[in-house]
Amino acid sequence: MRNQYLVRTEYGPVVVTVNDECENALENDLILLHVPSPQELAQFEMETPLRAFAQKMIDIIQTVGTGSFDPGERMRDMLIQEKATSDLGRIERFARDNPPAQENQPG
Repeated sequence: MRNQYLVRTEYGPVVVTVNDECENALENDLILLHVPSPQELAQFEMETPLRAFAQKMIDIIQTVGTGSFDPGERMRDMLIQEKATSDLGRIERFARDNPPAQENQPG
């Protein structure tokens, strides 16, 4: 089962999928992003504002873990916070750079 979340940014919705193959949540391959189609958008029961998704990102990172990397508890907590902040920025940049398709564009 894939863990997917619909995240609402000021630029539009983004589907965030947790990569099942990721073994170290601090790596860049933890999440996969895409713009949802109108049909896909209708399949989500809820959407989460980007700001509210911050705690979920921390939960995702902690659930996946850091593999064999063990910097100690204090450093790990700092790295998790930094990774969550980085991924939230990545989600927002993705939404800005990939606006949702408009169904009724003049043309």
